[in-house]
Amino acid sequence: MSNVAAVSSAVNSTVSSSSTSSSKLVSEDTFLKLLVTQLENQDPLNPQDSAQFVSQLASFSSLEQMSSMNSSMETVLETSVTSLIGKTATVLDSSNTAGYTTGTITGIQYYSDGPAVKINGTDYLFSNVQNIS
Repeated sequence: MSNVAAVSSAVNSTVSSSSTSSSKLVSEDTFLKLLVTQLENQDPLNPQDSAQFVSQLASFSSLEQMSSMNSSMETVLETSVTSLIGKTATVLDSSNTAGYTTGTITGIQYYSDGPAVKINGTDYLFSNVQNIS
């Protein structure tokens, strides 16, 4: 089996087994399996540049840290949004002729694209909040 075919086979089997066990396309485990397969199937007379492997590891580490930071920021946002209940807010509202609505935040609703504040019985995405007092 050629080196390319071996690595390609490992990629296909690793990604398909990874995607069934997790919603992530490439997990840390998948990355390490690919790296080991790449090392096992390289030509001993013409090895890969070690700088490439270090670069790949650094890129993966950076991506993992950014993902972790994103998760932490979402937690902070969710925690801070709940403290807004009872405060007066102004939100963008295209259905209002003025273009905005002002009212008291009476609740919080969480959607897939982020939290929403309930003002006057209507949910507005948190990203549409213009002012809180």
